[in-house]
Amino acid sequence: MKWPIVQSAVLLLTVFGIHVSTGYETSKPFNFPDDDPYYPPAVPFANNPKAPPPIIITTITTPKIPAQPTPFAQVSPQVFSSVYDGCDGTKGCLGYPASCIQQRSCSALVTFAQKGQRNEFELWATKSTDNSFVAVGLSEDDKMGDDSVTECTVVNGRVNVYMSQNDATKTNVRLPNPTEGLNVISTTFSDGNLYCKFERTSQFVLGGKKLDASQNQKFFLLLARGPASNGGLSYHGSEKTVSDRSLKLSETGAVGASKGTLVKLHGIFMVTAWMLAASCGLLLARYYKLTWVGQQIMGKDLWFVYHAILMMVTWTLTMIAFILIFSELGGWTSIPANENPHAVIGLITTLLAFIQPIMAYFRPHPDGPRRYIFNWAHWLVGKAAHVLGVVCIFLAVGLDKAAIPYWVTWLIVVYSVIYILSHIILTLSQCFMHAPWRPRPTTSMAMKDMLPPRESYQDSLNLAKNKEDAYGSQFRRVYLFFYVLLVTSFSIAVIATIAKAPWPKQ
Repeated sequence: MKWPIVQSAVLLLTVFGIHVSTGYETSKPFNFPDDDPYYPPAVPFANNPKAPPPIIITTITTPKIPAQPTPFAQVSPQVFSSVYDGCDGTKGCLGYPASCIQQRSCSALVTFAQKGQRNEFELWATKSTDNSFVAVGLSEDDKMGDDSVTECTVVNGRVNVYMSQNDATKTNVRLPNPTEGLNVISTTFSDGNLYCKFERTSQFVLGGKKLDASQNQKFFLLLARGPASNGGLSYHGSEKTVSDRSLKLSETGAVGASKGTLVKLHGIFMVTAWMLAASCGLLLARYYKLTWVGQQIMGKDLWFVYHAILMMVTWTLTMIAFILIFSELGGWTSIPANENPHAVIGLITTLLAFIQPIMAYFRPHPDGPRRYIFNWAHWLVGKAAHVLGVVCIFLAVGLDKAAIPYWVTWLIVVYSVIYILSHIILTLSQCFMHAPWRPRPTTSMAMKDMLPPRESYQDSLNLAKNKEDAYGSQFRRVYLFFYVLLVTSFSIAVIATIAKAPWPKQ
């Protein structure tokens, strides 16, 4: 009788423990020394003969705006809004998040245009803070690694443009001469708007190959923003996007952002499998064996048919989701398990799910002397897979690739509470309704078939002969209806959030 309570307590403690200890990795402030040879230390302009010249600020609409004496000069919001002008046909544009260009609500934006043997770019990020960057990368594929990067950075209040490269390990390394091939037209950092307009040479070397962006060479555009320091760029987190196709830099118009379809499908399939199908299938197998007694499909009890269908849906979606994410990543994830064990737990969940139908195929007869051994093994593997599957979904919220808001965590927590309470309610109701003083007592209880004696099986046979449900069947049916309704609602909410990704970082 204590099994459901112990099991429920383990699941609740697991989910809440991870909720407390897991979340987004918050960027910490950087305190780097001002010894960058390409970036002089921050010093007051007044009475300092070595101070760098003031940054010249212009607008997109006219070059006649006079230069201001400080990088924090106030610039009209209309000037930044005009960056969108031309995205409908005179220049190319890629923004984050998706569809922000049409709404003029981008958190980060890059525009590009062909200017003879050079390419003109604009980089813009809103709600920026000091020591941050917005950057564009040119890549031969849609993944980070071996990319030519141009950075628009603000460090210690000074805006500058640098060239860097993402190496094969996805580490950003600033070039030895980071301003070579660059012609900076204007830079601005005002009211949280970080903006750079510049030209860069069309010819460059990438991955040991000489490329020319002024010809027919096509590239994927990588756009990202994040923290920066004198030493270079730090990890951008989830605020990134990539063009949905390779393109020439002479193309014009808004460029579609990659929707991360495989990642979304992976998440949607896993949520459907473990939050919806598996939770309903497990509940049916545990509490509904003596419900719909005498009703069969192809010689199998109705509860078993429902259970088998739901668990096969779980198995199929899990295997497909596993293949999809490996296809997207091209192998194992680069995120260490000590930072986020999502991948490791996901692998264990998939392996446990994979062996479940194999175990079920070789199960002994219900009246067999070793049936209880199979029942224990089947229950332990299935329950472990379900708990780990929910935990894995929980951990996915903190992944940059998922790009979903942190409040989804609370949807999963509420779902877990509903699932645990359902076990407690159905267990207590079973104890009460099957007690000796009830009108129709029975010794058949959930988990009774985990013991060597076979009273539960005999009880089922007796009830089946009379085509009679165990007492309390009507309550269980009504409860199942509302349980499925609630679980489906929360699952759909999580699925809709995944489908809408990427969400702006909160």
